[in-house]
Amino acid sequence: MTQLYQSKIFANGSTTLPKPVRDVLGIKAGDRVRYVISEKGVQIFKVPAEKDHVDNPDLRKALDAAEQVMDENRTLLRKLK
Repeated sequence: MTQLYQSKIFANGSTTLPKPVRDVLGIKAGDRVRYVISEKGVQIFKVPAEKDHVDNPDLRKALDAAEQVMDENRTLLRKLK
């Protein structure tokens, strides 16, 4: 079954994916999407979370700790850019 949805593009280029689209793609807040442009048009895919690709528990623990430090120091890290 084909369904049609639309959304508004704001001045900064952002948009909101309609809920039925998010549901089909399995997207939640904070997830990333990938746009693939081809001669057939544009396709949207959910980008797998990095956590989904890490099987090593020690590496996962280190990445989680690094993410927590970055979250806690986000303002400082932005100033370093």
